[in-house]
Amino acid sequence: MTLKLSQALPESLKSFFIAGAYIQLVSTFLGFFATWLIIAAVMHGLSAFFDGRGEFRRTFEFAGYGFMLSLLGSAVTIPVSLKYVEEATIPTIDLQELSANPEILVKSLVSHFPDSYVYSAIFLNLAVTAWSFLIWTFALKNARNVELKQAAVCAAIPTAIFGLHQVMALVRLLQ
Repeated sequence: MTLKLSQALPESLKSFFIAGAYIQLVSTFLGFFATWLIIAAVMHGLSAFFDGRGEFRRTFEFAGYGFMLSLLGSAVTIPVSLKYVEEATIPTIDLQELSANPEILVKSLVSHFPDSYVYSAIFLNLAVTAWSFLIWTFALKNARNVELKQAAVCAAIPTAIFGLHQVMALVRLLQ
């Protein structure tokens, strides 16, 4: 028998999953700002090797512009993801099964995401990351008064790590 997610969970766990959803929302929001801070700090530090001059506040501010498109991309992908989760039907899960293998719920939900959606999300993330790289390059050039090539080198390292992390997260959905 297959049910909607809200019906498949044991009654005793529903409030736990609701609280978990709110915790995830808050941690995602805080994670966004932490990522912004880390990327700005890395770019600011790397630009020091090229005798970059300028305040960190300015680098941080300009680095934020590189995340604007990410927010727009999230505005597209989050509602689509929620649609798939809402439409997902999963087998009834008992408490012992869930405690023995918590991944069963995630795997059941993710199986409802079509591969085409995951591939589209990977492509969108790569495009957004490339756009962020361009913005960060010019932002760093202006915020730290370095040459364009030097700014590109400084922006490329955190961009590559950021992009790789996003792609890896989406690829895990395909496994």
